Amino acid sequence: MDISPLSTTAPTAKPAAPNRAAEKAGQEFEALMVGQMLESMFAGVDTGSAFGGGQGERTWRSFMLQEYGKAIAEAGTLGIGRMVEADVARLYGQTSEGTKG
Repeated sequence: MDISPLSTTAPTAKPAAPNRAAEKAGQEFEALMVGQMLESMFAGVDTGSAFGGGQGERTWRSFMLQEYGKAIAEAGTLGIGRMVEADVARLYGQTSEGTKG
């Protein structure tokens, strides 16, 4: 009777897609959260004349703050995305492989 050892490449190949999906979900969540925090911070700041001010600046400020949120999330300095990524990966692992203990 020949019993060959289990291949180590098969188990590591499957989690690659969920890890990328979890990483993306974490980064998008962090970008959204940071963008919302920045909007709260800038809510009381009056649009000054340094960047034109007026209705145009009020209109486009939310887009600018969303992009700031994306840039901060891409840098990964806050670590919120990594925490969400770990939870998403853990939950995905539980649901895709049945119930783990």
